[in-house]
Amino acid sequence: MIGPLVLFVALTVAGALSGGWAGAVVGGTVAVLVTLAVAAMAASWADRIGRLLDPDEARRLTPRPPGFGPLCDAVVSRVLGSSRNG
Repeated sequence: MIGPLVLFVALTVAGALSGGWAGAVVGGTVAVLVTLAVAAMAASWADRIGRLLDPDEARRLTPRPPGFGPLCDAVVSRVLGSSRNG
């Protein structure tokens, strides 16, 4: 999961350069929130649309923002895997 790590480092450094320690904290927090939002959108997509499709087809069609592919794949697999058991 290189995307979330690069995003965190980049926003933390950018925040530190523009606002010192407070800027670094804000930049890191924004990176974590963006990562959580991407994971939440992948889960929402899998729950609403992925369940209507064949599981293999749903995994193939999952939207994956650049750098966040493995995170989205893990979230979708978890959501679709739980739908088969429940």
